[in-house]
Amino acid sequence: MITLERLNSISAQDFVAALASIFEHSPWVPERVAASRPFAGVIALHKAMSAAVLQAEEALQLGLIRAHPELAGRAALRGDVTSASTSEQKGAGLSALTQTQLTRLSSLNAEYAHRFGFPFVLAVKGHSPDSVIATLAQRVSHDALEERGVALREIGRIAYFRLADLVQEPLGDAIIAMAEELASLSEDSNALTCSYLTPTHRATAARIRDFMMAAGLATHIDAVGNVVGVLAGGPNPKRVLTGSHYDTVINAGKYDGRLGILAAVAVAGSLRRAGQTLPYPLEIIAFAEEEGVRFKSTFLGSRAVAGRFDPGDLDSVDAGGCTLSDALRAAGHDVADIPAIARDSSQVACFVEVHIEQGPVLLEAALPVGVVTHIAGSVRSAVTVEGLSGHAGTVPMTLRRDAAAAAAEMVLAVEARCRRDPALVGTVGKLDVPGGAVNVIPGRCEFSVDIRSGSDALRDAAAADVSTAIEEIAARRRVKVHQRRVLQAASVPCAQELQDAWAASIVRVTGRSALRLPSGAGHDAMMMASLTAVGMLFVRCGNGGISHHPDEALSAADADVAARVLQDFLLHFEAPT
Repeated sequence: MITLERLNSISAQDFVAALASIFEHSPWVPERVAASRPFAGVIALHKAMSAAVLQAEEALQLGLIRAHPELAGRAALRGDVTSASTSEQKGAGLSALTQTQLTRLSSLNAEYAHRFGFPFVLAVKGHSPDSVIATLAQRVSHDALEERGVALREIGRIAYFRLADLVQEPLGDAIIAMAEELASLSEDSNALTCSYLTPTHRATAARIRDFMMAAGLATHIDAVGNVVGVLAGGPNPKRVLTGSHYDTVINAGKYDGRLGILAAVAVAGSLRRAGQTLPYPLEIIAFAEEEGVRFKSTFLGSRAVAGRFDPGDLDSVDAGGCTLSDALRAAGHDVADIPAIARDSSQVACFVEVHIEQGPVLLEAALPVGVVTHIAGSVRSAVTVEGLSGHAGTVPMTLRRDAAAAAAEMVLAVEARCRRDPALVGTVGKLDVPGGAVNVIPGRCEFSVDIRSGSDALRDAAAADVSTAIEEIAARRRVKVHQRRVLQAASVPCAQELQDAWAASIVRVTGRSALRLPSGAGHDAMMMASLTAVGMLFVRCGNGGISHHPDEALSAADADVAARVLQDFLLHFEAPT
């Protein structure tokens, strides 16, 4: 491997020579970007090279495509291809085809070459012989211009995988670059939003899978959209699970959830490239859904893995009237496969999650990372208040049944009750007057209630008091009220042995003692606690600790510390046999 720092500083001639294997027999590609150095990272370098290919003359583009060998063709069978191509084809099983597969592939290759005048090109990482053949059978029906574009995009993916194995960059920089790449995929052109099973969500999953494959992981996307990558390990069969979620709230930050995925991917790639083998398999799970934005059913990804998926959620409906089951089918998933996602607890050593703190404690303590002691439990309710609409100018104040005014008093009751104990927090995060108008007394108001505490008893007592207060206010103001419990999650302690292991890693990596702190936010680890012991590492947020907001901040230096602590933890962790 060559470091990014060296690649940015060597002569243009040596730069081109160092990258000669990235685009098949096409040194003109690195030649065209050499003057654009320095590059901030592998992703930036790859984007520049890919842009050079897409901006090149048609003759050069066709020459690049034709430089690629036919998959499982005569050159491959003779061994007359580059070492990179040989390794890639072997990894996809194309060096061990059955006679039936070889015959079918040869026939399709010939048809494709006759139709387009160049060989079929596919980034075969993550493919099997059957999926290669199926893809070729589908693409042979394209028109020539469309297929040239597809071929060049596949060449770009091949180049990314090769670059990842050639160029070494600091872990923190790699994590930030991957997060920026994912943040470019959004349902909103002016803000980051990635809700479950939308086209943006599926594109994000595909990109995460590419990151995992570039790290050398065996990957798949399961029946609820979780992206799974496995790094093979030593003799201990029990897996260490890690990861977090990749869906977002509306108008989100770039690092909530995603840091835990990308840090693990960066570490797994670093271990593999350094030739370090963990004594156990490492399984990284990018959970498809945690936030509950689209279907109001939180933790769908981790609940499926923990064996806690509720089939009743399949009937949940989004704002457009689409059911969860229909959305899954539209995304190509079979709901009948969901039960098989559940992991066998006897084959799992633990689950660990790296996550931004989403608060200011580490920032105030001037520490990059800390150990989570427990995750606060949460009770969430949806409250609907029904009053009586009327003209704003004609109904006397004493005769009004104003739903919004009643809701306002109820909101203050939540605040007053939760202020009584410093171990409680209560939030009304959503407050709506459906169909409201400036000159109409509100006849309906809807709001949410979220009460959290590290003590389940304290939280439940507060929730009961708030519920009683809401009923009393409704009766006094002559409105109807409906309260619906939408979530009740118990507080989750992090395993003491995992806390201690995280703390030891922090000391070894930073030379400073570890701060231990609770998590007031919910995390996928809460669901995974029913499957195995859980532990969490918090990472410092900038901008006052703000999260679930575009100003959410994480420095490359802190991401690097978090990755090195995670790597140290994995190398020192002794999984039970």
